[in-house]
Amino acid sequence: MVALIMPDTRVTPREDVEDAVELAKMLNIEYHVIPIDRIVDSYSVAPFFNLEERLPTGNLRARVRMNILYYYANKFNALVAGSSDRSEILIGYFTKYGDGAADIYPLACLYKTQVRALGRFLGVPERIVSKPSAPRLWRDHTARSELGLDYDVIDLVLYAIFDLGLKPEEIPAVTGVSIDVVERVLKMHRATRHKRVSIAPPRLPWVREPIREI
Repeated sequence: MVALIMPDTRVTPREDVEDAVELAKMLNIEYHVIPIDRIVDSYSVAPFFNLEERLPTGNLRARVRMNILYYYANKFNALVAGSSDRSEILIGYFTKYGDGAADIYPLACLYKTQVRALGRFLGVPERIVSKPSAPRLWRDHTARSELGLDYDVIDLVLYAIFDLGLKPEEIPAVTGVSIDVVERVLKMHRATRHKRVSIAPPRLPWVREPIREI
């Protein structure tokens, strides 16, 4: 196993890099720190590129990292392990073809709050386990500031819907979460469906199955 730590030093706090290095050492795995600043800057030759734009440039950072991961995976005949958990996948909180691109998703069956509990059980330092979720795609970027909700609340709603099978109107009485918040989480899920489904090929009337496995 090899860990690639890929900060953009203008937006990635030094303590995040230090935490990643500490965790790699604790797990006794090989790691490499690869700053991506110059790679991101190289896109400045493209028309309309603006380094100060949060979302387009932030997603670019995620896709640059994906490119580097797959370069090394190709080079060493390896698989890319995705970091997305069940919470992020269900609300679409990942960059399409960025951190959402992977060959395996070992955390995809666990909600964010469960991942934190697993980290504690495995002995991950509390400083790392309890630090706020922060994609760091731009300066001071945190999940809470972008989503407007904490994962403790998001997970309650997602669990109620996808694991308990409750209807939206039933959830407030069971969880104490307001119906407005329930609808807000549902909106996140529905608006990001395109991130969770494969691309459908055009269908011709005389072709029963355009693409299928045999």
